[in-house]
Amino acid sequence: IYNLFMNTNEYILMCMERSKDLLQEYLKDLSLEQACYQPSRISNSISWIVWHTSRGFDRRISLLDGIEQLWMTEKWYEKYKLPASDKDLGVGHTAEDISKIRPSNVSDLINYYDSINKKMIDFFNSDKSNDLNIKITETGNSQAHELMRMVTGTFQHWGQVNYIRGIIENRIWYTGNTKEKR
Repeated sequence: IYNLFMNTNEYILMCMERSKDLLQEYLKDLSLEQACYQPSRISNSISWIVWHTSRGFDRRISLLDGIEQLWMTEKWYEKYKLPASDKDLGVGHTAEDISKIRPSNVSDLINYYDSINKKMIDFFNSDKSNDLNIKITETGNSQAHELMRMVTGTFQHWGQVNYIRGIIENRIWYTGNTKEKR
């Protein structure tokens, strides 16, 4: 099924393609109210988690590629009615801050992530992606470390989205392929 001689970039692209597919499945048929639902007054909402994950993804790819964040260039902040800041990634947000992360509609969550995903593919199609040992000035981390954090952080947060969706629908929520061999 998978090429045994797959390189690191191909593997990361495969992981992030799976991530994109899962996000679409996890958000499918959710209303904006459901996406913004907080299981408790101080809990994250699906909307906040997807926004936070996408913001981190956007920042990380921008640092690796040396270009401005799509949050700014494509003015995604307008769809969320938030200030134009490339610094706010959600780290340290309060319950009040979390409740303010409310896109115009659920499709904005998917579309922003998809736009970043396209930027990531462009990065991997460039020579900039070939040296995993390059240090990123802003973080002091290697390119490999930043890419590892991108993949693992995304899947961690998608698990949270999946869990909250189960709470919203009051059921077990598993969207994996139950027919694949395990």
